[in-house]
This record gives sequence, C-alpha cells and structure tokens, in this order.
Amino acid sequence: MVTSRKPPANSPKTATPVARTTSALERDASPRALSAQERAVLTEAISRAKTVQEAIDSQWVEFGQWLFTSVFGEDTRSAIEHRDDNPLWSALFALADSAKVRVRHEELERALLTAAYDKRLNSDAWRALDYGRKWRLLRLEDEKLLRKAATHVLSANLDTRAVDAYVRNLLAEEGETPVVRVSVPALVGLLDRLSERTSSKGFGRLLEAAAKKLTDDKRDALLASLESARNALDGLYARIKKSSGD
Repeated sequence: MVTSRKPPANSPKTATPVARTTSALERDASPRALSAQERAVLTEAISRAKTVQEAIDSQWVEFGQWLFTSVFGEDTRSAIEHRDDNPLWSALFALADSAKVRVRHEELERALLTAAYDKRLNSDAWRALDYGRKWRLLRLEDEKLLRKAATHVLSANLDTRAVDAYVRNLLAEEGETPVVRVSVPALVGLLDRLSERTSSKGFGRLLEAAAKKLTDDKRDALLASLESARNALDGLYARIKKSSGD
C-alpha cells in the first residue's frame, strides 16, 4: 500500500536523519566473537547476499518499466494518480498475491511507481538511487519533496534503514500526517502473512524464550507493542463489523 497526503504549504526542507530505533529483541542480541574462518564465511555471505539483492532489484526495475510502458503508455498522471481506473492494472492487481501472480500488491505498486517517478521527477539524484531506496521515499509523494529527499539520500549515502528513519522524520517536520490509501486486498494479504507467521505454537515458544532473556524495560516495550497492535486490530474489527450491520 502506498500512502497519499496533501503537498506541504511551505517549501520542503531537508530533515535531519534520525538514528534507527532497534527493536528490543535486536538490542538484546549479543553475538560472540567470530573466529578468522567464521569471519571469512560471513564476508562471503554478505557479498553473495548483495549480489542476490542487486539481481532482484534489477528485475523489479525492469518489470516496473514494462508495466509503466505497456499498461500505462508511459503516462505518469495515469500511473500515479489514476492507476485504479485502468482496467488492465485493476485485473493484474486483483490477481496479486495468488497462485497466478505470486507477488504482493505493494510490490506491484512499488515497481510501477518507481518507474513512473523516474520520468516525472526528471531528477539525476532520483535516477541515481538504487531501487530499494527509491521505493522507500515514495511515501513523501510531493514532487519537490521527493527531489530534495533523493538529493539528500544520495549525498549522505544513507542505507535503507536510515532512509526509513529519514522519511519518518521528514514527514514529522513537515507536520503532515500520512493518510493511508487503503487497498483491501493488500491489507488482507498483510494480515494473512502476519497471522501465518505468528500464530504457530513454535513461534510463540521462541518468542517466549527470547522474552525471558530481556531486561524488564525491554520486556515492557515488547508488551506495549503487542498491546498497541491488538488494540488497533480490535478497533478495525469493530468498525468494519458495525458498518456491515452485523
């Protein structure tokens, strides 16, 4: 799902990147020192992972450009503002996250929108960014803000985690609350994946074992996050059930 919001009234400004906040479980991890042989294997693993990710990103870029050209005729307005009105796109989007189209709804939108903004922004900084950092900037939407952000991300050489933090900070500084563009199929897919991953007894046992090793403040933070998620889902469930007249 891609968010949308009104362009800021004032000229956009470059936000100061904020440090990435690690989860309680991440902060609790304290890996032992590696041997020389293990460090060599780790270095090789990192190199191979980078190669794999670059190959995947290249495929997404190619697919996004194909969608932009073949489905939308390289019309940026149609692809960005009115894509849901396109029957071809609607048919493809309906098949996403299924046996026929085994990519998620948000992945389709990322691929399309990065290609569309390549043309619309006409920005060397934007085009110089890799795919992973481009789609993380899409939440900004406003063209001037995207150009400024792309220039900053490129010059500061922010990694993907830092880009996420930078976008959150920039939105906060602009005083804008993102309004989610709701895609029910995408939300259903997200919730199904979350349920599948977290509802098993094995996951519960692993999380419980990890939580026992946490300090009190980290365990409290984990419980607060779980409670917040539960309350949000309970609220959504009640709202939809009431609107359905059940």
